[in-house]
Amino acid sequence: MKFFVAAWLAALSLPAQDVIKRVVLPLDYDIPVRHLDSPRTFRAVGIIPQDSRAHFHALLRHSHDGVSWSEVTSVEVAHEGGTLFWIDGGARFLEIAAPAPMQVLLIEPGEVRPVARKAISSAVESQIVPRAGWGCGPECAPRTPPIFAPVTHLIVHHSAGVNQSTNWAAVVRSIWVLHVQSNGWNDIGYNFLVDPEGVIYEGRAGGEGVIGAHFSAVNTGTMGVCLIGTYSNQPPSASSRESLRRLLSWQAGKWKLDPSGQTLHRASNLTLNVISGHRDAALSPNSSGATECPGNALYSYLPEFRRQVSLDIPACRIELSRRNYCAPGSGASIEIDFNNPLNCEVAVELNADWLRAEGGRLIVSPNSSTARASEILIGGQVVGVSQAAAGVHGQPCPSRGAVVNAASFDTRPLGRGAIATVFGENLWSEGSTIRVLINNNISATVLGSTAQQVNFALPNNVNPGSARLFVERDGIRSAETMFWVTEAAPGIFVAQNYADTKVNTAENPVRPGEPLVVYGTGMGISSGLSWSLEWDGEPVPGLYLGPTPGFLGLAQANFIVPPRTSPGTHRFRLSVGGVPSQELTVHVAR
Repeated sequence: MKFFVAAWLAALSLPAQDVIKRVVLPLDYDIPVRHLDSPRTFRAVGIIPQDSRAHFHALLRHSHDGVSWSEVTSVEVAHEGGTLFWIDGGARFLEIAAPAPMQVLLIEPGEVRPVARKAISSAVESQIVPRAGWGCGPECAPRTPPIFAPVTHLIVHHSAGVNQSTNWAAVVRSIWVLHVQSNGWNDIGYNFLVDPEGVIYEGRAGGEGVIGAHFSAVNTGTMGVCLIGTYSNQPPSASSRESLRRLLSWQAGKWKLDPSGQTLHRASNLTLNVISGHRDAALSPNSSGATECPGNALYSYLPEFRRQVSLDIPACRIELSRRNYCAPGSGASIEIDFNNPLNCEVAVELNADWLRAEGGRLIVSPNSSTARASEILIGGQVVGVSQAAAGVHGQPCPSRGAVVNAASFDTRPLGRGAIATVFGENLWSEGSTIRVLINNNISATVLGSTAQQVNFALPNNVNPGSARLFVERDGIRSAETMFWVTEAAPGIFVAQNYADTKVNTAENPVRPGEPLVVYGTGMGISSGLSWSLEWDGEPVPGLYLGPTPGFLGLAQANFIVPPRTSPGTHRFRLSVGGVPSQELTVHVAR
Protein backbone atom coordinates (compact mmCIF):
# COMPACT_ATOMS: atom_id res chain seq x y z
CA MET A 1 0.00 0.00 0.00
CA LYS A 2 1.32 3.46 -0.90
CA PHE A 3 0.51 6.71 0.83
CA PHE A 4 0.79 9.94 -1.12
CA VAL A 5 0.83 13.58 -0.22
CA ALA A 6 -0.07 15.39 -3.41
CA ALA A 7 1.89 18.54 -2.65
CA TRP A 8 4.98 17.07 -0.98
CA LEU A 9 7.22 19.20 -3.16
CA ALA A 10 5.47 22.37 -2.08
CA ALA A 11 6.94 24.75 0.50
CA LEU A 12 5.86 23.90 4.04
CA SER A 13 3.23 26.21 5.48
CA LEU A 14 3.20 26.45 9.28
CA PRO A 15 -0.22 27.35 10.69
CA ALA A 16 0.37 30.14 13.19
CA GLN A 17 -2.32 28.91 15.57
CA ASP A 18 -0.48 25.66 16.36
CA VAL A 19 2.24 27.10 18.61
CA ILE A 20 0.69 29.65 20.99
CA LYS A 21 3.80 30.30 23.07
CA ARG A 22 7.45 29.25 22.94
CA VAL A 23 9.76 29.79 25.94
CA VAL A 24 13.37 28.74 26.59
CA LEU A 25 13.88 28.04 30.30
CA PRO A 26 17.50 27.99 31.54
CA LEU A 27 18.39 26.03 34.64
CA ASP A 28 17.95 28.36 37.61
CA TYR A 29 18.17 26.94 41.14
CA ASP A 30 16.79 30.20 42.55
CA ILE A 31 13.56 29.65 40.58
CA PRO A 32 12.94 25.88 40.65
CA VAL A 33 9.36 26.15 39.38
CA ARG A 34 8.50 28.26 36.32
CA HIS A 35 5.02 29.70 35.84
CA LEU A 36 3.73 30.18 32.28
CA ASP A 37 0.43 31.62 31.15
CA SER A 38 -1.18 31.68 27.74
CA PRO A 39 -3.31 34.26 25.93
CA ARG A 40 -5.70 31.43 25.03
CA THR A 41 -6.38 27.79 25.75
CA PHE A 42 -3.76 25.20 24.85
CA ARG A 43 -4.18 21.41 24.89
CA ALA A 44 -0.60 20.22 24.52
CA VAL A 45 2.79 21.03 26.02
CA GLY A 46 5.95 20.27 24.08
CA ILE A 47 9.15 19.87 26.12
CA ILE A 48 12.53 19.72 24.37
CA PRO A 49 15.89 19.49 26.17
CA GLN A 50 18.37 22.19 25.16
CA ASP A 51 21.11 19.55 25.21
CA SER A 52 20.08 16.92 22.67
CA ARG A 53 21.81 14.16 24.69
CA ALA A 54 20.27 15.14 28.04
CA HIS A 55 18.13 12.58 29.86
CA PHE A 56 15.86 13.79 32.65
CA HIS A 57 12.28 14.05 33.90
CA ALA A 58 10.23 17.21 34.20
CA LEU A 59 7.46 17.82 36.73
CA LEU A 60 4.44 19.81 35.61
CA ARG A 61 0.90 20.73 36.52
CA HIS A 62 -1.72 22.82 34.72
CA SER A 63 -4.77 24.96 35.43
CA HIS A 64 -7.55 26.59 33.46
CA ASP A 65 -8.16 29.44 35.91
CA GLY A 66 -4.90 29.70 37.87
CA VAL A 67 -6.69 28.63 41.06
CA SER A 68 -7.53 24.94 40.71
CA TRP A 69 -4.54 22.87 39.60
CA SER A 70 -4.09 19.34 38.31
CA GLU A 71 -1.97 16.73 40.06
CA VAL A 72 1.78 16.98 39.44
CA THR A 73 2.91 14.67 36.62
CA SER A 74 6.42 13.45 35.83
CA VAL A 75 7.32 13.08 32.14
CA GLU A 76 10.47 11.77 30.46
CA VAL A 77 12.32 14.41 28.43
CA ALA A 78 15.05 12.27 26.87
CA HIS A 79 12.82 11.41 23.97
CA GLU A 80 13.54 11.62 20.25
CA GLY A 81 12.43 15.11 19.27
CA GLY A 82 11.13 16.01 22.71
CA THR A 83 8.07 14.96 24.69
CA LEU A 84 4.42 15.90 24.18
CA PHE A 85 2.17 16.21 27.23
CA TRP A 86 -1.57 16.28 26.41
CA ILE A 87 -4.24 18.12 28.44
CA ASP A 88 -7.61 16.80 27.40
CA GLY A 89 -9.72 19.67 28.71
CA GLY A 90 -7.23 22.39 27.82
CA ALA A 91 -5.48 24.88 30.12
CA ARG A 92 -4.35 28.51 30.33
CA PHE A 93 -1.62 28.16 32.95
CA LEU A 94 1.35 25.82 33.39
CA GLU A 95 3.91 25.26 36.14
CA ILE A 96 6.98 23.21 35.28
CA ALA A 97 10.26 22.23 36.92
CA ALA A 98 13.23 20.28 35.54
CA PRO A 99 16.91 19.68 36.38
CA ALA A 100 18.18 20.88 33.01
CA PRO A 101 17.57 23.69 30.49
CA MET A 102 14.61 23.11 28.19
CA GLN A 103 12.37 24.68 25.60
CA VAL A 104 8.63 24.65 26.33
CA LEU A 105 5.89 25.05 23.74
CA LEU A 106 2.20 25.64 24.42
CA ILE A 107 0.33 24.03 21.51
CA GLU A 108 -3.27 24.12 20.29
CA PRO A 109 -3.71 21.75 17.29
CA GLY A 110 -6.95 23.36 16.15
CA GLU A 111 -10.10 21.71 14.85
CA VAL A 112 -9.27 18.02 14.41
CA ARG A 113 -12.12 15.52 14.48
CA PRO A 114 -11.73 12.41 16.65
CA VAL A 115 -11.32 9.13 14.77
CA ALA A 116 -13.25 6.02 15.80
CA ARG A 117 -11.74 2.58 15.42
CA LYS A 118 -12.94 0.74 12.33
CA ALA A 119 -14.12 -2.86 12.35
CA ILE A 120 -11.17 -5.26 12.14
CA SER A 121 -10.56 -6.71 8.69
CA SER A 122 -7.91 -9.06 7.38
CA ALA A 123 -5.93 -6.27 5.70
CA VAL A 124 -4.31 -3.91 8.20
CA GLU A 125 -3.65 -1.41 5.39
CA SER A 126 -7.36 -0.66 5.15
CA GLN A 127 -7.43 0.29 8.85
CA ILE A 128 -4.80 3.04 8.63
CA VAL A 129 -6.06 6.62 9.06
CA PRO A 130 -4.40 8.81 6.39
CA ARG A 131 -2.68 12.07 7.28
CA ALA A 132 -5.74 14.12 6.37
CA GLY A 133 -7.66 12.14 9.01
CA TRP A 134 -5.57 13.70 11.79
CA GLY A 135 -5.72 17.20 10.36
CA CYS A 136 -2.62 17.18 8.16
CA GLY A 137 -3.56 18.16 4.62
CA PRO A 138 -1.46 19.79 1.88
CA GLU A 139 -0.30 22.50 4.30
CA CYS A 140 1.66 19.76 6.13
CA ALA A 141 3.65 18.70 3.09
CA PRO A 142 7.33 17.96 3.85
CA ARG A 143 9.88 20.66 3.05
CA THR A 144 11.97 18.33 0.89
CA PRO A 145 11.21 15.11 -0.99
CA PRO A 146 11.18 11.95 1.14
CA ILE A 147 14.22 9.63 1.13
CA PHE A 148 13.72 5.87 0.90
CA ALA A 149 15.63 2.73 1.95
CA PRO A 150 14.76 -0.97 2.32
CA VAL A 151 13.51 -1.81 5.82
CA THR A 152 15.54 -4.31 7.86
CA HIS A 153 14.30 -3.51 11.39
CA LEU A 154 10.94 -2.59 12.95
CA ILE A 155 11.29 -0.16 15.89
CA VAL A 156 8.68 0.20 18.66
CA HIS A 157 8.21 3.46 20.63
CA HIS A 158 5.94 5.09 23.15
CA SER A 159 5.18 8.81 23.02
CA ALA A 160 5.83 9.32 26.78
CA GLY A 161 2.79 11.57 27.18
CA VAL A 162 -0.46 11.03 29.05
CA ASN A 163 -2.68 7.99 28.50
CA GLN A 164 -6.11 9.65 28.40
CA SER A 165 -7.68 11.68 25.61
CA THR A 166 -11.04 12.16 23.93
CA ASN A 167 -9.34 13.10 20.67
CA TRP A 168 -6.28 11.03 19.77
CA ALA A 169 -6.20 12.44 16.23
CA ALA A 170 -5.55 15.89 17.75
CA VAL A 171 -2.74 14.35 19.81
CA VAL A 172 -1.13 13.04 16.61
CA ARG A 173 -1.46 16.50 15.06
CA SER A 174 0.25 17.99 18.14
CA ILE A 175 3.14 15.52 17.80
CA TRP A 176 3.55 16.74 14.22
CA VAL A 177 3.66 20.33 15.51
CA LEU A 178 6.33 19.40 18.03
CA HIS A 179 8.48 17.59 15.47
CA VAL A 180 8.13 20.07 12.62
CA GLN A 181 7.49 23.53 14.04
CA SER A 182 9.77 23.14 17.05
CA ASN A 183 12.51 20.74 15.97
CA GLY A 184 12.55 21.88 12.35
CA TRP A 185 12.25 18.32 11.08
CA ASN A 186 11.07 17.58 7.58
CA ASP A 187 7.92 15.84 8.86
CA ILE A 188 6.57 13.86 11.82
CA GLY A 189 9.24 11.40 12.94
CA TYR A 190 7.28 8.12 13.08
CA ASN A 191 6.11 6.06 10.12
CA PHE A 192 2.98 4.99 12.03
CA LEU A 193 1.28 5.75 15.33
CA VAL A 194 -1.24 3.68 17.33
CA ASP A 195 -3.58 5.17 19.92
CA PRO A 196 -4.81 3.35 23.06
CA GLU A 197 -8.07 2.46 21.30
CA GLY A 198 -6.15 0.61 18.60
CA VAL A 199 -6.53 3.16 15.79
CA ILE A 200 -3.50 3.17 13.45
CA TYR A 201 -2.41 6.49 11.91
CA GLU A 202 -0.19 7.12 8.91
CA GLY A 203 2.81 9.12 10.05
CA ARG A 204 5.61 10.42 7.83
CA ALA A 205 4.54 11.17 4.26
CA GLY A 206 5.96 9.14 1.40
CA GLY A 207 4.75 5.60 1.98
CA GLU A 208 6.68 2.35 2.27
CA GLY A 209 10.38 2.59 3.08
CA VAL A 210 10.45 6.33 3.73
CA ILE A 211 13.19 7.12 6.26
CA GLY A 212 11.78 8.67 9.43
CA ALA A 213 13.33 10.49 12.41
CA HIS A 214 12.79 8.27 15.44
CA PHE A 215 15.76 5.94 16.09
CA SER A 216 18.37 8.16 17.77
CA ALA A 217 19.81 9.48 14.49
CA VAL A 218 20.40 5.99 13.00
CA ASN A 219 17.10 5.82 11.11
CA THR A 220 18.05 4.29 7.75
CA GLY A 221 16.67 0.78 7.38
CA THR A 222 13.97 1.18 10.03
CA MET A 223 10.20 1.47 10.22
CA GLY A 224 9.16 3.29 13.40
CA VAL A 225 5.77 2.79 15.07
CA CYS A 226 4.78 4.75 18.19
CA LEU A 227 2.18 3.65 20.74
CA ILE A 228 0.71 6.90 22.04
CA GLY A 229 0.96 7.09 25.83
CA THR A 230 3.43 6.32 28.60
CA TYR A 231 4.23 2.66 29.23
CA SER A 232 6.91 2.85 31.90
CA ASN A 233 4.61 1.78 34.74
CA GLN A 234 1.66 0.22 32.94
CA PRO A 235 1.21 -2.01 29.90
CA PRO A 236 -0.48 -0.72 26.75
CA SER A 237 -4.14 -1.57 26.19
CA ALA A 238 -5.15 -4.87 24.60
CA SER A 239 -6.54 -2.96 21.59
CA SER A 240 -3.27 -1.12 20.95
CA ARG A 241 -1.26 -4.33 21.38
CA GLU A 242 -3.48 -6.10 18.86
CA SER A 243 -3.08 -3.28 16.32
CA LEU A 244 0.68 -3.18 16.89
CA ARG A 245 0.95 -6.92 16.31
CA ARG A 246 -1.03 -6.71 13.07
CA LEU A 247 1.02 -3.75 11.87
CA LEU A 248 4.33 -5.50 12.65
CA SER A 249 3.11 -8.68 10.93
CA TRP A 250 2.17 -6.74 7.79
CA GLN A 251 5.50 -4.96 7.66
CA ALA A 252 7.58 -8.07 8.43
CA GLY A 253 5.80 -9.96 5.66
CA LYS A 254 6.14 -7.08 3.21
CA TRP A 255 9.91 -6.72 3.73
CA LYS A 256 10.49 -10.50 4.08
CA LEU A 257 11.92 -10.15 7.58
CA ASP A 258 12.48 -12.86 10.20
CA PRO A 259 10.51 -11.43 13.16
CA SER A 260 12.28 -13.62 15.73
CA GLY A 261 15.72 -13.03 14.25
CA GLN A 262 18.69 -10.82 15.02
CA THR A 263 20.59 -9.20 12.20
CA LEU A 264 22.95 -6.32 11.46
CA HIS A 265 21.44 -2.84 11.38
CA ARG A 266 23.92 -1.01 9.18
CA ALA A 267 23.19 2.58 10.24
CA SER A 268 23.98 1.81 13.89
CA ASN A 269 26.47 -0.98 13.09
CA LEU A 270 24.75 -3.06 15.78
CA THR A 271 23.31 -6.53 15.56
CA LEU A 272 19.72 -5.97 16.73
CA ASN A 273 16.47 -7.85 16.94
CA VAL A 274 14.44 -7.40 13.78
CA ILE A 275 11.70 -6.14 16.15
CA SER A 276 13.49 -3.76 18.54
CA GLY A 277 12.72 -0.93 20.94
CA HIS A 278 13.94 2.66 20.60
CA ARG A 279 16.35 2.24 23.54
CA ASP A 280 18.23 -0.49 21.64
CA ALA A 281 20.13 2.09 19.59
CA ALA A 282 21.96 3.52 22.60
CA LEU A 283 25.07 1.33 22.34
CA SER A 284 25.91 2.64 18.88
CA PRO A 285 28.53 5.43 18.72
CA ASN A 286 26.45 6.81 15.85
CA SER A 287 23.33 7.27 17.98
CA SER A 288 22.23 10.56 19.50
CA GLY A 289 21.91 9.20 23.06
CA ALA A 290 20.01 7.03 25.51
CA THR A 291 16.27 6.96 26.15
CA GLU A 292 13.74 5.07 28.27
CA CYS A 293 11.50 4.62 25.22
CA PRO A 294 9.39 2.48 24.77
CA GLY A 295 9.06 2.24 28.56
CA ASN A 296 9.63 -0.65 30.96
CA ALA A 297 6.25 -2.34 30.43
CA LEU A 298 6.03 -2.10 26.63
CA TYR A 299 9.69 -3.10 26.18
CA SER A 300 9.02 -6.29 28.14
CA TYR A 301 6.26 -7.21 25.68
CA LEU A 302 8.59 -7.27 22.67
CA PRO A 303 9.62 -10.95 22.97
CA GLU A 304 5.95 -11.92 22.84
CA PHE A 305 5.40 -9.70 19.79
CA ARG A 306 8.32 -11.44 18.06
CA ARG A 307 6.76 -14.82 18.76
CA GLN A 308 3.27 -13.75 17.66
CA VAL A 309 4.45 -12.05 14.48
CA SER A 310 6.48 -15.14 13.54
CA LEU A 311 3.26 -17.17 13.75
CA ASP A 312 1.29 -14.55 11.78
CA ILE A 313 3.45 -14.58 8.67
CA PRO A 314 1.92 -17.05 6.18
CA ALA A 315 5.23 -18.49 5.01
CA CYS A 316 6.49 -22.05 5.00
CA ARG A 317 8.70 -21.91 8.08
CA ILE A 318 11.08 -24.35 9.66
CA GLU A 319 11.57 -24.71 13.42
CA LEU A 320 15.16 -23.91 14.39
CA SER A 321 16.42 -25.72 17.48
CA ARG A 322 19.20 -23.17 17.91
CA ARG A 323 20.14 -19.73 16.63
CA ASN A 324 23.92 -19.97 16.74
CA TYR A 325 26.82 -22.34 16.14
CA CYS A 326 30.40 -22.15 17.35
CA ALA A 327 33.39 -23.80 15.68
CA PRO A 328 37.03 -24.30 16.76
CA GLY A 329 39.87 -22.59 14.96
CA SER A 330 40.76 -25.86 13.23
CA GLY A 331 37.42 -25.90 11.37
CA ALA A 332 34.39 -28.12 11.69
CA SER A 333 31.57 -29.95 9.98
CA ILE A 334 28.34 -28.96 11.77
CA GLU A 335 24.94 -30.56 11.34
CA ILE A 336 22.28 -27.87 10.93
CA ASP A 337 19.61 -28.75 13.49
CA PHE A 338 15.97 -27.92 12.69
CA ASN A 339 12.50 -29.42 12.33
CA ASN A 340 10.62 -29.22 9.04
CA PRO A 341 7.04 -30.33 9.80
CA LEU A 342 5.61 -28.82 6.59
CA ASN A 343 8.37 -30.21 4.34
CA CYS A 344 9.38 -26.71 3.29
CA GLU A 345 12.09 -26.18 0.73
CA VAL A 346 15.01 -24.99 2.89
CA ALA A 347 17.53 -22.67 1.29
CA VAL A 348 20.80 -21.78 3.01
CA GLU A 349 22.33 -18.38 2.23
CA LEU A 350 25.96 -17.79 3.22
CA ASN A 351 27.75 -14.45 3.50
CA ALA A 352 31.35 -15.53 4.18
CA ASP A 353 33.91 -17.36 2.03
CA TRP A 354 34.99 -19.49 5.01
CA LEU A 355 31.55 -21.13 5.17
CA ARG A 356 29.85 -23.53 2.80
CA ALA A 357 26.76 -25.75 2.94
CA GLU A 358 27.12 -29.38 1.93
CA GLY A 359 24.58 -32.18 2.30
CA GLY A 360 22.65 -30.62 5.18
CA ARG A 361 25.84 -29.71 7.02
CA LEU A 362 27.72 -26.47 7.52
CA ILE A 363 31.41 -26.73 6.65
CA VAL A 364 33.64 -24.25 8.49
CA SER A 365 37.12 -23.81 7.01
CA PRO A 366 40.21 -23.73 9.25
CA ASN A 367 41.03 -20.28 10.61
CA SER A 368 44.49 -18.82 10.15
CA SER A 369 43.81 -15.53 11.94
CA THR A 370 41.73 -14.01 14.75
CA ALA A 371 38.22 -15.05 15.80
CA ARG A 372 35.50 -14.33 13.25
CA ALA A 373 31.73 -14.42 12.94
CA SER A 374 29.05 -14.28 10.27
CA GLU A 375 25.29 -14.45 9.83
CA ILE A 376 23.65 -17.02 7.59
CA LEU A 377 20.04 -17.53 6.53
CA ILE A 378 18.42 -20.94 6.94
CA GLY A 379 14.95 -21.04 5.47
CA GLY A 380 14.92 -17.23 5.62
CA GLN A 381 15.77 -17.18 9.34
CA VAL A 382 18.91 -15.59 10.77
CA VAL A 383 21.51 -17.85 12.41
CA GLY A 384 24.89 -16.75 13.79
CA VAL A 385 28.13 -18.65 13.21
CA SER A 386 31.31 -17.83 15.13
CA GLN A 387 34.75 -19.40 14.91
CA ALA A 388 37.62 -19.26 17.41
CA ALA A 389 41.02 -17.89 16.47
CA ALA A 390 43.64 -20.13 14.89
CA GLY A 391 44.80 -22.82 17.29
CA VAL A 392 41.95 -22.32 19.78
CA HIS A 393 39.74 -25.32 20.55
CA GLY A 394 36.79 -25.36 22.95
CA GLN A 395 35.99 -21.67 22.75
CA PRO A 396 33.17 -20.69 25.18
CA CYS A 397 29.93 -20.59 23.23
CA PRO A 398 26.95 -18.75 24.79
CA SER A 399 23.68 -19.53 23.07
CA ARG A 400 21.78 -16.79 21.28
CA GLY A 401 18.80 -15.65 23.32
CA ALA A 402 19.90 -17.71 26.33
CA VAL A 403 20.65 -14.94 28.85
CA VAL A 404 17.66 -15.22 31.19
CA ASN A 405 16.33 -14.35 34.64
CA ALA A 406 17.78 -17.02 36.97
CA ALA A 407 14.56 -17.26 38.99
CA SER A 408 12.08 -17.72 36.15
CA PHE A 409 14.25 -18.54 33.08
CA ASP A 410 12.15 -15.83 31.47
CA THR A 411 13.41 -14.68 28.07
CA ARG A 412 12.02 -11.17 28.55
CA PRO A 413 14.55 -8.37 29.20
CA LEU A 414 16.50 -8.63 32.45
CA GLY A 415 15.83 -6.14 35.23
CA ARG A 416 18.91 -4.17 36.23
CA GLY A 417 20.69 -5.77 39.18
CA ALA A 418 19.08 -9.17 38.54
CA ILE A 419 20.63 -12.58 39.12
CA ALA A 420 20.94 -13.93 35.59
CA THR A 421 21.87 -17.16 33.82
CA VAL A 422 23.63 -17.64 30.50
CA PHE A 423 23.42 -21.07 28.84
CA GLY A 424 25.81 -22.45 26.27
CA GLU A 425 28.67 -24.86 25.66
CA ASN A 426 32.26 -25.01 26.95
CA LEU A 427 31.57 -22.16 29.36
CA TRP A 428 33.57 -23.66 32.23
CA SER A 429 35.92 -26.53 33.04
CA GLU A 430 37.41 -27.82 36.27
CA GLY A 431 39.96 -25.36 37.65
CA SER A 432 39.24 -22.67 35.05
CA THR A 433 38.81 -18.96 35.72
CA ILE A 434 35.57 -17.43 34.44
CA ARG A 435 34.72 -13.81 33.68
CA VAL A 436 31.44 -12.38 32.41
CA LEU A 437 31.81 -9.06 30.62
CA ILE A 438 28.90 -6.78 29.73
CA ASN A 439 29.23 -4.31 26.84
CA ASN A 440 32.93 -5.14 26.62
CA ASN A 441 34.03 -3.37 29.82
CA ILE A 442 31.56 -3.95 32.68
CA SER A 443 32.52 -6.96 34.78
CA ALA A 444 29.69 -8.98 36.34
CA THR A 445 30.06 -10.99 39.53
CA VAL A 446 30.04 -14.72 38.73
CA LEU A 447 27.93 -16.66 41.26
CA GLY A 448 28.35 -20.20 39.92
CA SER A 449 29.24 -22.08 36.75
CA THR A 450 29.16 -25.37 34.87
CA ALA A 451 30.13 -26.23 31.32
CA GLN A 452 26.59 -25.41 30.12
CA GLN A 453 25.55 -22.62 32.51
CA VAL A 454 26.99 -19.57 34.27
CA ASN A 455 25.05 -17.60 36.89
CA PHE A 456 26.00 -13.97 37.46
CA ALA A 457 24.72 -10.73 38.97
CA LEU A 458 23.87 -8.10 36.36
CA PRO A 459 25.38 -4.79 37.52
CA ASN A 460 23.01 -1.92 38.25
CA ASN A 461 24.97 0.43 35.98
CA VAL A 462 24.07 -1.41 32.76
CA ASN A 463 21.75 0.92 30.85
CA PRO A 464 18.35 -0.30 29.62
CA GLY A 465 18.30 -1.48 26.02
CA SER A 466 20.24 -4.03 24.02
CA ALA A 467 23.41 -5.26 25.69
CA ARG A 468 26.30 -7.54 24.73
CA LEU A 469 27.74 -10.37 26.82
CA PHE A 470 31.05 -12.23 26.56
CA VAL A 471 32.11 -15.23 28.62
CA GLU A 472 35.86 -15.45 29.07
CA ARG A 473 37.38 -18.76 30.22
CA ASP A 474 41.09 -18.71 31.07
CA GLY A 475 41.55 -15.70 28.81
CA ILE A 476 39.68 -17.25 25.84
CA ARG A 477 36.76 -14.99 25.00
CA SER A 478 33.50 -16.20 23.49
CA ALA A 479 31.70 -14.58 20.61
CA GLU A 480 29.25 -11.98 21.86
CA THR A 481 25.65 -12.81 22.55
CA MET A 482 22.95 -10.17 22.75
CA PHE A 483 20.46 -9.73 25.56
CA TRP A 484 18.17 -6.96 26.73
CA VAL A 485 18.02 -4.90 29.89
CA THR A 486 15.08 -3.03 31.38
CA GLU A 487 14.36 -1.19 34.60
CA ALA A 488 12.45 -4.07 36.23
CA ALA A 489 11.31 -7.57 35.24
CA PRO A 490 10.63 -9.62 38.39
CA GLY A 491 11.22 -13.35 38.69
CA ILE A 492 10.41 -15.38 41.81
CA PHE A 493 12.62 -18.04 43.38
CA VAL A 494 10.61 -19.17 46.40
CA ALA A 495 8.25 -18.14 49.22
CA GLN A 496 9.18 -18.47 52.89
CA ASN A 497 6.88 -18.53 55.91
CA TYR A 498 7.86 -15.69 58.21
CA ALA A 499 6.73 -17.50 61.39
CA ASP A 500 8.94 -20.61 61.08
CA THR A 501 11.43 -19.37 58.39
CA LYS A 502 10.73 -22.51 56.34
CA VAL A 503 10.16 -22.66 52.61
CA ASN A 504 6.44 -22.63 51.89
CA THR A 505 5.38 -26.11 50.74
CA ALA A 506 2.38 -28.39 51.14
CA GLU A 507 4.15 -29.87 54.18
CA ASN A 508 5.02 -26.41 55.57
CA PRO A 509 2.04 -24.17 54.76
CA VAL A 510 1.50 -20.61 55.91
CA ARG A 511 -1.53 -19.71 58.02
CA PRO A 512 -4.12 -17.05 57.06
CA GLY A 513 -3.24 -13.63 58.48
CA GLU A 514 0.48 -14.47 58.82
CA PRO A 515 3.34 -12.73 56.95
CA LEU A 516 4.92 -14.36 53.91
CA VAL A 517 8.29 -13.44 52.35
CA VAL A 518 8.69 -13.93 48.59
CA TYR A 519 12.28 -13.98 47.33
CA GLY A 520 13.09 -13.05 43.76
CA THR A 521 15.28 -11.00 41.50
CA GLY A 522 15.00 -8.33 38.80
CA MET A 523 12.57 -6.35 40.96
CA GLY A 524 13.99 -2.94 40.03
CA ILE A 525 14.55 -1.94 43.63
CA SER A 526 16.39 1.25 42.61
CA SER A 527 14.16 2.17 39.66
CA GLY A 528 11.43 4.03 41.57
CA LEU A 529 8.73 2.18 39.61
CA SER A 530 5.38 1.33 41.15
CA TRP A 531 4.76 -2.23 42.35
CA SER A 532 1.75 -4.31 43.26
CA LEU A 533 0.83 -7.78 44.55
CA GLU A 534 -1.98 -10.11 43.50
CA TRP A 535 -3.52 -12.95 45.51
CA ASP A 536 -5.78 -15.21 43.43
CA GLY A 537 -6.01 -12.41 40.89
CA GLU A 538 -7.07 -9.75 43.41
CA PRO A 539 -4.81 -6.93 44.72
CA VAL A 540 -3.40 -7.24 48.23
CA PRO A 541 -1.35 -4.62 50.12
CA GLY A 542 2.40 -5.09 50.35
CA LEU A 543 4.55 -4.38 53.40
CA TYR A 544 7.98 -4.12 51.78
CA LEU A 545 9.78 -4.47 48.45
CA GLY A 546 13.54 -4.16 48.57
CA PRO A 547 16.91 -5.87 48.72
CA THR A 548 17.60 -8.90 50.87
CA PRO A 549 20.51 -7.88 53.11
CA GLY A 550 23.73 -9.80 52.50
CA PHE A 551 22.67 -11.40 49.18
CA LEU A 552 23.85 -9.87 45.91
CA GLY A 553 21.01 -9.45 43.41
CA LEU A 554 18.37 -10.98 45.69
CA ALA A 555 15.25 -9.00 46.60
CA GLN A 556 12.11 -9.72 48.57
CA ALA A 557 8.48 -8.74 48.84
CA ASN A 558 6.75 -9.05 52.22
CA PHE A 559 2.98 -9.16 52.70
CA ILE A 560 0.24 -10.56 54.93
CA VAL A 561 -1.72 -13.56 53.68
CA PRO A 562 -5.38 -12.43 53.61
CA PRO A 563 -6.97 -13.47 56.95
CA ARG A 564 -10.03 -15.07 55.36
CA THR A 565 -8.05 -17.25 52.97
CA SER A 566 -9.33 -20.84 52.74
CA PRO A 567 -6.92 -23.76 53.16
CA GLY A 568 -5.27 -25.19 50.06
CA THR A 569 -3.24 -23.73 47.22
CA HIS A 570 -3.46 -20.12 46.10
CA ARG A 571 -1.93 -18.04 43.32
CA PHE A 572 0.49 -15.16 43.94
CA ARG A 573 1.99 -12.70 41.46
CA LEU A 574 4.20 -9.63 41.79
CA SER A 575 4.29 -6.77 39.25
CA VAL A 576 6.87 -3.98 39.03
CA GLY A 577 6.56 -1.17 36.51
CA GLY A 578 3.73 -2.95 34.73
CA VAL A 579 5.74 -6.17 34.26
CA PRO A 580 4.36 -9.25 36.08
CA SER A 581 6.40 -12.10 37.54
CA GLN A 582 5.60 -15.71 36.86
CA GLU A 583 2.80 -17.11 39.00
CA LEU A 584 3.77 -18.72 42.32
CA THR A 585 1.72 -21.36 44.14
CA VAL A 586 1.38 -20.70 47.89
CA HIS A 587 0.19 -23.37 50.31
CA VAL A 588 -2.13 -22.23 53.10
CA ALA A 589 -3.08 -24.18 56.25
CA ARG A 590 -6.26 -23.97 58.33
